[in-house]
Amino acid sequence: MKSSAFSLVVLFLAATLAQADWVLVQKTNTEGKETQVTTKIKDDQARVDMGEKMSVIVGTEGMTMIMHAQKMIMKRDLATIKAAMEKMGKGAAGQPAAKPVSTGQKEKVGEWDTEIYTWEGQMGKGRFWVAKDFPNYAEISAFSDKLGKIVGGTMSALSPQASDFEGMVVKSEVTMMGKSVNSHLVSAKEETVPPEEFVPPAGYTEMKMPGAPR
Repeated sequence: MKSSAFSLVVLFLAATLAQADWVLVQKTNTEGKETQVTTKIKDDQARVDMGEKMSVIVGTEGMTMIMHAQKMIMKRDLATIKAAMEKMGKGAAGQPAAKPVSTGQKEKVGEWDTEIYTWEGQMGKGRFWVAKDFPNYAEISAFSDKLGKIVGGTMSALSPQASDFEGMVVKSEVTMMGKSVNSHLVSAKEETVPPEEFVPPAGYTEMKMPGAPR
């Protein structure tokens, strides 16, 4: 997987994790390709199913990528992930992170009343539709930022943090490292997620991933 694509996966995951059990369904459009993304959250773990072809399990110990068509898995431990993220963010180390700014514009997105924010930084730019009355958004934001710092390292400071918004981002249009990703939240339910969801399928072959970039 290319470094830019890998970093986008990490940043996406960091933006969706929480402490309670949740199931979130999003529609995403990446460079014109539409995908339904289902995120299942339990404690400090998340499983992200990107359509039927690929799943990613992430937690504080590392990441497992599951390719269903090939019946293969690839694992990266926390140290390797952090090294990759630090390499990508090294050139901007020590520089102040850009913060999202409210435009004051209001818009209805699905069932949520939102306020539109814009952001532009060293790694990209974007627009975010924020639902300020989203239930438990503060809990979700706190854990999102915590895991983002653990996994993303320096890179986590180069994009908006969940706590930068006074609510839950339910729609976004982001261009980062040359890739455009639009997404919107279809549903979010607090429900029990079985622990088995975070165990790779039996019978899959592990493929060794290349080491961190030097």
